[in-house]
Amino acid sequence: MHPNLYLRTFWQSNFRSEIFVAMSFGEPYQHRFGEVIEPAIRAVTYRGNRLQASRVDLSKSGDSILTDIVEGIAHSVMILADVSTVGHDSKTGQSYRNGNVMYEVGLALACRQSAEVLLIRDDRERFLFDVSTVPHKHVDFSEPENARSILTEEIEARLREIDHISDARIAMSIASMTTQEHSLLRVFAKYTMDQVFRFPTNNIHLNAAIPRLLDKQLIRTARVSHDGHAMFAWTELGRTLADHIETLIPSLPPPPATEAASRSSSSTGPAAQAGPAAKPEGGAT
Repeated sequence: MHPNLYLRTFWQSNFRSEIFVAMSFGEPYQHRFGEVIEPAIRAVTYRGNRLQASRVDLSKSGDSILTDIVEGIAHSVMILADVSTVGHDSKTGQSYRNGNVMYEVGLALACRQSAEVLLIRDDRERFLFDVSTVPHKHVDFSEPENARSILTEEIEARLREIDHISDARIAMSIASMTTQEHSLLRVFAKYTMDQVFRFPTNNIHLNAAIPRLLDKQLIRTARVSHDGHAMFAWTELGRTLADHIETLIPSLPPPPATEAASRSSSSTGPAAQAGPAAKPEGGAT
């Protein structure tokens, strides 16, 4: 499957507790994966889960392996690529890197934040492109214990940066949040990540808030119900915001009873005769 087709049609903004590893296969690379990269990843706990290393299966071919690569890049919490040189050109004397790995790096940089891509290498040769904006680290694989420690620390640093970016996106979502969006989030907050939910209502203002939540990637459309209603599910970002909605956007306490009674007795005119505000209705299946 072509990467662009996959990303435009099947990608969802939810991530597994994995780090996708792009690297050369065979010795000595299998040794560095087993002795350094994999244990360094397993030593990291992220959002309550122990991380696992994920690599493509070389026994697959064609569209199958390409789909696995794109799927892993799209749904792992981050991407780690060993871009070390793999040989020298006998004619030019120049070092070269694994073309397949560089292809995976290109895909990762095209569809993920640069903070979510970590490049490691054991050489100091020149890159063919500018990596100044991409996190990268020199690792000496000849000292496995020290290399594991360095790599674990670097992964944890990258994950902290990812969380900072997520926090910034939450702050931006809050800064532009309407009353209707806030009402919907509070109603949806009782549903878990693995539930789908709907919001049947005739309130035009609340209905108009749903596309805004979708645009902010706080919720995603999961399916359509038997009666034609869109069913929604949380994204990681939206679930995080919903978990802290009362803290991030606190509600003012009601006025004292005496003040409320005073306002009620002094209210006159048509506004005082208006009925109670419509309340949102929610449901889940």
